[in-house]
Amino acid sequence: MSNDYQRQVIDFYARRHDYDNDFTQARALKLVNYLYLQKKQSVLDVATGTGFIAVAIAPKVKSVIGVDFTPEMIARAEKKLEALNIENIDLINADIAAIDFAESSFDLITCSLAIALFPDIPPVLAKWYQWLKKGGSIAYRLPKLRL
Repeated sequence: MSNDYQRQVIDFYARRHDYDNDFTQARALKLVNYLYLQKKQSVLDVATGTGFIAVAIAPKVKSVIGVDFTPEMIARAEKKLEALNIENIDLINADIAAIDFAESSFDLITCSLAIALFPDIPPVLAKWYQWLKKGGSIAYRLPKLRL
């Protein structure tokens, strides 16, 4: 992502003190209803934010890595994990485009609503596909647009 665009996104979400509310959580958790989760799965949660998806699926999978490039969101997610005593989630404060996980690292990659923020989605999905194990899945939601 371009540095200017990335800075705008970081600044926007850093100012959102109301992010952890019922509306935001409900929108994020709709994705969880469609996931086939198993205790042996390793999951990557892209744009994890404050960890809504990661926290919801952690008891049902082996491990979760949550990545977000907004330091404030990661800090809130860390507090949430500590308060809930969740130990199978690792959080990374980084731009997902700058990370190179090994091929075939994950059974599932999730991204709730933030995929629309990527300026060029096809290469992002291609990269995620490389990180999937054979038979793995990518699950994401797009925001509902009202015209």
